[in-house]
Amino acid sequence: MKVNKMTALKIVVNACRVLLAATFIFSGFIKANDPFGTVYKLQDYVASMLWFSLPEKFLLGCAVLLAFFEFTLGIYILFGIARTKTSKVTVVFMGFMTLLTAYIAIANPVSDCGCFGDAIILSNGATLAKNIVLMAAAVTVAKYSRLQINFIGPSIKWLVSLFSMCFIIGFAIYCVICLPQIDFRPYKVGTSLKDAVSGTGEQKYDIKIIYEKDGKTIELDAEDDDPDSTWTYVETKRTPLQSDNTNASTDFFVFDSDEEDITEDIVETPGLTFLLIIPDLTKADEGCIDKVNEIYDRCNDEGLDFYCITASSEEKAQFYWTEHTGAEYEYFISEDRLLKTIVRGNPGLVVLKDGVIIKKYSNYNLPDEEEFAALLER
Repeated sequence: MKVNKMTALKIVVNACRVLLAATFIFSGFIKANDPFGTVYKLQDYVASMLWFSLPEKFLLGCAVLLAFFEFTLGIYILFGIARTKTSKVTVVFMGFMTLLTAYIAIANPVSDCGCFGDAIILSNGATLAKNIVLMAAAVTVAKYSRLQINFIGPSIKWLVSLFSMCFIIGFAIYCVICLPQIDFRPYKVGTSLKDAVSGTGEQKYDIKIIYEKDGKTIELDAEDDDPDSTWTYVETKRTPLQSDNTNASTDFFVFDSDEEDITEDIVETPGLTFLLIIPDLTKADEGCIDKVNEIYDRCNDEGLDFYCITASSEEKAQFYWTEHTGAEYEYFISEDRLLKTIVRGNPGLVVLKDGVIIKKYSNYNLPDEEEFAALLER
């Protein structure tokens, strides 16, 4: 059976339409599922492309709006809502994204674009190729927008639009409060931290010792001689070295204040262990500190191990948190991006049982007395 040119064109246009809709809906949903993951990616962009930083709360708002825009745009494309305007917006948006990813592919300011969060990680070259295909699809749909098939009647398009907008905003807010509902990261619930410790041989780190004098800082290697006494020690940075078997974002490691590796002590502890994760002590949410202190006191009463793990190794940051919160616990040190990968919260709480993650909490939904009791029964 022969297919005439108009029918073939209609098939192509609607195939392009479905491709665009599926991509935007999926991308928007993934971003709404993990808003803080998008925040961290935006921070990478800002750090590499701009000369100033932006507040995390502002970037969080941008992350939610981006998820809202992409998901809603996908719904509009799929159901043919405001077809002409929607197709024009799609072309403009894809034009911008294609130019941006072309720059990223050339300059390589970040390792991956973060389009699909941790669900699908693409190289910068693959991202550019994807956007070129989507740009061609967007131009096709815009040029022949009237050939789009109506999947629903005009009378209920407004209802679909309203429902999709409310859903994606509500879902994003829920995931900020209760953490990602679909966890694509290495440290999802059910993960054994024993498997996240570097398996073969001793983990190696790039160690830099930071000193300061008169507003200037220097970084020295561990084997370098210490500077003269006029320089003030600031902090020691440890970055896991990547190899074929290790990855800086997935290798779990923790040091105590004496720079001793206590990772094995944590992952091998039988029963329940509580990890309070605070990537940055100076920017952490102090509004949840009463619950944190209650959890710490309850752990002491029950004889359970409680570790506060932070990337803020400098004494002034630890002093700041202690003074502002009345914290009585010791601080242990790990790497910033690792901690942000484990749990999306500053602070966040991770509960282990026999070294396996059984529960994670953000700073907005820390366990109350009843839920703590339920954890003890697990």
